[in-house]
Amino acid sequence: MWANQSIYPKPSRVEKWSFRLGLLAAGVGLLAAGASPSVLPPVQAAVITSICLLIEIGGFLVGGLLTAKREWRQYAKPRLSHAEEMDGEFDHWRTLIESLREFPRNQREERLRFVTALRQGMTERMGLMYGGLQKLGPFPVLIALYLQFRNWEWGDWAGAFDVNLVGGLLIFAMVLMYAVGWVLMAVRTRLDTYVNLLEAALRPE
Repeated sequence: MWANQSIYPKPSRVEKWSFRLGLLAAGVGLLAAGASPSVLPPVQAAVITSICLLIEIGGFLVGGLLTAKREWRQYAKPRLSHAEEMDGEFDHWRTLIESLREFPRNQREERLRFVTALRQGMTERMGLMYGGLQKLGPFPVLIALYLQFRNWEWGDWAGAFDVNLVGGLLIFAMVLMYAVGWVLMAVRTRLDTYVNLLEAALRPE
């Protein structure tokens, strides 16, 4: 499919799971810090938080190195790689359009109406839940990090995670919703691609 077309290698399982493990460790660490001292003793919470912090750093470090190794070419030669990517994507675009034109016109029109309705419904639901997430980008997370660490001093690791259980759950929920929001945006981008392909296949040559 068009969404999977790329001149660059796809992320490996190790790269994907490194980032997933890092996010999971961050969530567990926040929950452990929030559960101290009401649920977990401070010593146990500190041990769990430290282990999760090491796993988080290791996961993001491994994932970042693998990502840099996989995509170094587009940064080392940005103009050449961008031109090759555009040429490859355009050829694939034309191939998909020609393949879609082999179907009867009424089927293409019916599928276009269906995908357009899906995209519209998804856009409305995402607007209720996330608002202008795609316009704000990482800004909400940066604000949350600033509020969490604005009074933190280097070396005061206990103060960095000085949150109660409710605060830890809220932070975890915010990060989870933020990640899900970006996944939904990727799905909506794929729907946009389907709509554009079907519209192009319906235009006369």
